[in-house]
Amino acid sequence: MSWSEVFAVHRTRRGIGQRSLLVDRGESGYKNRFLPDGRIVYMGEGKRGQQEPLGGNLRLLRAYAEGKALRVFLREKPGIWQDLGLYRVVGVSYGLLPEEGRYVYWFTLEPGGCEEAPSGSGPRPPRQRKGRDL
Repeated sequence: MSWSEVFAVHRTRRGIGQRSLLVDRGESGYKNRFLPDGRIVYMGEGKRGQQEPLGGNLRLLRAYAEGKALRVFLREKPGIWQDLGLYRVVGVSYGLLPEEGRYVYWFTLEPGGCEEAPSGSGPRPPRQRKGRDL
């Protein structure tokens, strides 16, 4: 997929969107880990200082609490992305990143969990106006 195709769904340059995530293999400076069983350990939002439960981190904490799935896009190389499908946040930890001396969130993402796209994504039916027959 091209970046423009990803952006049409993700709608932000930030890694954590409303209904989707961007992941890479370290190019962005985030230390995501890809496990052999298909899970991803996703580093929370914030490159400096202690990460806080705000912004994208708060969205992932809510997705964890509510069991909502998020679409994950993997950066293959500059301008080329792969849609990995839907993932659920199945674990959260907050701990010291020793090499940087700061606390960060780690979100464990697991593939699958539902066949449909997250609520509110995808094409929407046309709106009907009240009082008019179509």
